[in-house]
Amino acid sequence: MTHHRPVWIVTDSTADLPSSLLEGLPIRIVPLIIDVGGRSYFDQVDITSEQVAALLRAKQLLRTSQPSVGAFQAVYEPLLREGFDIVSIHIAAQLSGTWNAARLAAQQAPDRIAVIDGQTVSIGTGWLVFEAAHLAVQGASQATIVETIERRKRDVRVFAMLDTLEYLYRGGRIGRASAFLGTALQVKPILTVREGVVEPVERVRTTRRAIERLVELATEHGPFDHLAVLHLDALALAESLRDRLLALYPDQTIPLSNLGPVVGTYTGPGTLGFAGLKKTG
Repeated sequence: MTHHRPVWIVTDSTADLPSSLLEGLPIRIVPLIIDVGGRSYFDQVDITSEQVAALLRAKQLLRTSQPSVGAFQAVYEPLLREGFDIVSIHIAAQLSGTWNAARLAAQQAPDRIAVIDGQTVSIGTGWLVFEAAHLAVQGASQATIVETIERRKRDVRVFAMLDTLEYLYRGGRIGRASAFLGTALQVKPILTVREGVVEPVERVRTTRRAIERLVELATEHGPFDHLAVLHLDALALAESLRDRLLALYPDQTIPLSNLGPVVGTYTGPGTLGFAGLKKTG
């Protein structure tokens, strides 16, 4: 049996994993930064999803920035010193500079730190991190974890209804969903993220129809190893979507995941969706 170093998983605060799922797992989280009127806050540390939703509703301009290279080094270095290898999994490189900051920080020990572009967002990334952490707990090597996660990236499904495209457009992350701009304002866009790009799925007229459509998408794309409902400031809708998905997949627990402050800045309040990791084989 070949010996290899034990592994820790590093991710960023956009992975939106509920704290109940993090317990006892070898995961470290590096926060992104939100700027509100010239003051900086660490994502999910100094500022909550609820606060961001309220600020957005009050038309406050928010800016986000990726962690510094130094912030990643501060997390990597103690783990390396303690004898761990690292797999660092991040929000799509096309949507954020976070992956690149991690990549630059990893250059201090390229054989010990593997950096992966998750090519997705929110708990879509979170499920990759969750799977990687479970492999690490089982004693898998860094190489095995990297190979598995690179393969599993294709199995992530993230679909969300936005109350409005305004925030995505304002934040410059609209991607191909710009095809929906200029349509009647009462239309609810349903979007997905594919290979790191925000893509339009379709437009629906009402929230009720949007929930129906999300349930249809969850049926089409399942079954899943892991499934979560994500929302920003839409708890009642999220609970009703979760009930529908539990009826569909009674073997799942389906946690509710608050869209974190950074991702929420781009999707806006009233966002509702799901993120799943498809069953393979």
